[in-house]
Amino acid sequence: MCKAESRQFVPSAWFGHGKKRGRKASRAPLPPVYALMSPLSGQVVAAFSVDALTYNSTLDDWRTHDGVDIAAAAGTNVLAASAGTVLSVFQDDLLGTTVVLGHSGGYETTYANLQEQPTVQKGDKVSAGQIIGAVGTTALAESAEGPHLHFSVAKNGVSVDPEEYLNK
Repeated sequence: MCKAESRQFVPSAWFGHGKKRGRKASRAPLPPVYALMSPLSGQVVAAFSVDALTYNSTLDDWRTHDGVDIAAAAGTNVLAASAGTVLSVFQDDLLGTTVVLGHSGGYETTYANLQEQPTVQKGDKVSAGQIIGAVGTTALAESAEGPHLHFSVAKNGVSVDPEEYLNK
């Protein structure tokens, strides 16, 4: 099992760009590395899997999983992984209370299975590390896992594996 406690979410695709010795860079300068902080401390209990089906013991079926589930006690504060804007706050039929944040560079982070009343509303500006809600038990599709945060990251609308962004 992995611990989310000391990990940073850093898009690895941005590493290795820039000038090489003896050559000029032939492309426009790239933006600075975009780092995300962990939204809470805890163990990853369900990994990202969009290319292979994983067994969901709650629903007794096989399905994809577009994020990571991080175990934490109900009521544990959930933090914004980066500064951004609250794009939506809603009740998802399967993932429960959900907050979606938009960030620079085309990134979005989604926080699900929150307690019913997040601390943010659509349109709010948030800073990195700001409390946006608390871990709940609202995700009907993942209730067999116990209290946890379902955390996902998307780049330009495409789900990406948060684990790939850790410890870089």
